[in-house]
Amino acid sequence: MYINKYKVTEIAIIVCSWMLALLLFAYLKFGGGNDAFITEWYDKHVFFNKNIYSVALAYGLLLGSLLSIIHLYVYPKIIQTPSFTKNIIARSVSFLVCFKTAEILISLLYSGLDDFHLSYSNPNSILRSLFLYAVIINFLTDFFLLMRKNLGPGYFFNLISGKYYRPREENRIFMFLDLASSTTIAERIGHIAYSSLLQDCFRELTPLLLKSNASVYQYVGDEAVITWKINKHTNRDLCLDLFFSFQQRLQEKKEDFWQKYHTTPFFKASINEGRIVMSTVGELKTEIVYHGDVLNTAARIQSLCKTYHTALLISENFYENINDKKIFQFKCFSNIAITGKDEKINIYSVNRN
Repeated sequence: MYINKYKVTEIAIIVCSWMLALLLFAYLKFGGGNDAFITEWYDKHVFFNKNIYSVALAYGLLLGSLLSIIHLYVYPKIIQTPSFTKNIIARSVSFLVCFKTAEILISLLYSGLDDFHLSYSNPNSILRSLFLYAVIINFLTDFFLLMRKNLGPGYFFNLISGKYYRPREENRIFMFLDLASSTTIAERIGHIAYSSLLQDCFRELTPLLLKSNASVYQYVGDEAVITWKINKHTNRDLCLDLFFSFQQRLQEKKEDFWQKYHTTPFFKASINEGRIVMSTVGELKTEIVYHGDVLNTAARIQSLCKTYHTALLISENFYENINDKKIFQFKCFSNIAITGKDEKINIYSVNRN
């Protein structure tokens, strides 16, 4: 599995959440006591406050690491299972295995813990309260990561932080990626199969989005609107590579698509960049939206792909800032009239060498 910034961030969230949560548990359980209190509680002169916090950190690090592995390699396969019951059972079993494994390893690492009341049957056992606490933390962590995934990582943090409560300007790149001949395909294979086709296509797109540090603004029908924030490190070659890598990926899977849907999906796209306004709108349903001519122009350019018999068209604004033009072949179409714009513009078709 491709490990990227998105996955590394998820691992960091899981591990740090568990370390902080178990430190909090140790503080709530033992923070008000002194050494004599702990000695009396456990009837053994083994641990003191500082040791309790080191155990909590080690336990949080170990349990967080184990759950990160499960999150990366097990949960993605579980999610593809449509049964809600199977999802819950698999997630519960995974958590129990991780919790028990961490408990055993910590007991081996800190031999003094054998003298603590670790038996679940013991009414004074710390494991009883720790297990219930861990179940709650696991649920909250999973919920947080699920919300982050559904809304998009950047979008999620911007939304909860209120960053765009007041409209603000940003320089951004936008790609409008659209399935070619979508109406014909939908009529031929039926709308349920068509929806499944889109799911499979955008599933193939996901690792490429992560690799190019792109984010999805929105999915509109059979179209994905992809965006990159422009800064001094922006490499526009990656934007172009995303499109051609996606086309290549679909070609590699064409036999699978044909067997399942009796069609080979093909996408066309446009890219534009410029200054836009971002703001949070809505009361009952809050969203961060983009406003500006950049999006309108990108959408209009994308509609011209069929006219100029090309899969990818880019604006002159984007073309002028491409890092290495030798990697690609460009063909200029000059003085093109765009609906909604008074001035004519130049656009470029793109192919990879």
